[in-house]
Amino acid sequence: MKWATGTATTRGEPRHEGALLRALELLETSRSVWLAEPESFAERRREEKVMHRRTPRREETRYLYGRRWPGPQAKEAILGEVARLWAMYSRAPFPDVPSADKGELAELDMWLAGCVSTYLADKGELDTWRRDILVERLPELRGHVARLGHPLTYPAGFDNFRCLLRMTELIVHDTDS
Repeated sequence: MKWATGTATTRGEPRHEGALLRALELLETSRSVWLAEPESFAERRREEKVMHRRTPRREETRYLYGRRWPGPQAKEAILGEVARLWAMYSRAPFPDVPSADKGELAELDMWLAGCVSTYLADKGELDTWRRDILVERLPELRGHVARLGHPLTYPAGFDNFRCLLRMTELIVHDTDS
């Protein structure tokens, strides 16, 4: 995560040394949690393999893909980052994209932006139906972002849908929702 995300939990406080030190402590704590997760995962996988469980459960691997905020105050940090990204995303018009993909991207935008908007309106809560929409449409969004980014002939489309991808991944990997 970015430094801005860590300091999002100290909003309203002046940018003085104490606020910055609290933000740094939050980042250090989150980093410690993030570094401990692979070790914990490896230990659980060893135990499961002894019991002949060769495939990890989905909830065990969801943190390996995409953006998230480990550690304390994760909900507040994710909510702050999604709100920051949403402010940029919602002001932008629908970007120029390949005409062959425009219909699919418009539909994808409608569904995912609606879920993001609901997540923010409900202060970080999302019902199962909308969470399932995000999870099901995330691979499709990743594919479109990859195509829009290479070759970079649609920079506004790439930036727009990459922002939507970031928000979607953060919400999907929000542990409290």
